[in-house]
Amino acid sequence: MKIIHYLFLGLLIGVFACNSSEKNSNQGETIQLDKIPIQENKLLIEKAILLGSDSLELLGSELRAVFSNHGFFVSNYNGPKAIHHFSLEGEHLGRIVEVGEAPGQVLRFEEFRVKGDTLLLNTGKGDHTDLNFFSIPDHSLVKTLETEASAFSFYPNEDGSFWFYSGMNKAVGDYRLQKINAEGKVITKLLFNDFNESLLPLAAQSFFEGNDRLLLREPLFPEIYEVVGDTLKQVKSFDFGSYSIPDETWEIEDPFELFEQLNKNGFTDSYSIFENEDYFLGYVAFQKEKENRNELVVVNRKTGKSKKFQLNMNDFPEYYSPFALDGNHVLFIAYAPALIKRLDQLNVTEEVREQLKVLEEDSNPVILYGRLEE
Repeated sequence: MKIIHYLFLGLLIGVFACNSSEKNSNQGETIQLDKIPIQENKLLIEKAILLGSDSLELLGSELRAVFSNHGFFVSNYNGPKAIHHFSLEGEHLGRIVEVGEAPGQVLRFEEFRVKGDTLLLNTGKGDHTDLNFFSIPDHSLVKTLETEASAFSFYPNEDGSFWFYSGMNKAVGDYRLQKINAEGKVITKLLFNDFNESLLPLAAQSFFEGNDRLLLREPLFPEIYEVVGDTLKQVKSFDFGSYSIPDETWEIEDPFELFEQLNKNGFTDSYSIFENEDYFLGYVAFQKEKENRNELVVVNRKTGKSKKFQLNMNDFPEYYSPFALDGNHVLFIAYAPALIKRLDQLNVTEEVREQLKVLEEDSNPVILYGRLEE
């Protein structure tokens, strides 16, 4: 997982939270982030999976990871050369996707997802987006679907259609959210794009699988929607407090001036959302000028109790990149050299500590399971 500046140079984005909320019949809950108590004790890491590989490619600290019953799929965030497939035990099963111009390869990709026995990824082609379908068992490109729309984030529906989210730059499209049928044709348009053309697209994941529902977030905006059929239902709204973006800020046409204003006033946003029957999690990032902080918010959906953990790469690298929720565990992908430096300070079981002692500076990343139960 990567948290970056991505408004022209980029904007720092964060996660979903739920605590001290107020009900509104039309807008769901209003989440007051500043009222969620910060926990001093960190999550206990009680399981570790050391990833093997056939190369040194995954040595960076910024990674993308996807978890499914087929195992783990991992790539570098910047300039990835491949998407690597690992078993649930960490065995390297090969490169399912390679970046290149040869047959069976892709030129680039923005996002990848697992659906059934298929790994899907999107490739921007300027005025449109291609969807690539890779067979997980065979590690081969099955087909490429050319679509009519452009998108940075996508989601495959059960009926073979796809949701596309393209962001606020009007040059990308008149609507920020579009539905594509199985032939790549646009069949539904939502969220009219009335932002100025100088606002560059904000490329970040927008679709998240909740507990039997599809959730949508827009970068830098406080609303969270549930996608119901071909409509949107607002189910959450954040109160960002002093980090809320004033409406007049969006009237600034110069992207550099806009970024400077956002950075001066401060901003935050939902970057990742995790939800199952028992828990609701999110990763929230706040930035103001030279200061920034990251928070992991954990909500027990049965008791309604909420808590959060302040995290950063330098002090707590083991918690820096959450990427999945599995039962009562949140999964992190961690940079091996950073774990080595903090080995004695890590909040882990003794069994996990013994596992991590074999790490070396050139070891590949580690999957860590943080227990959510107290």
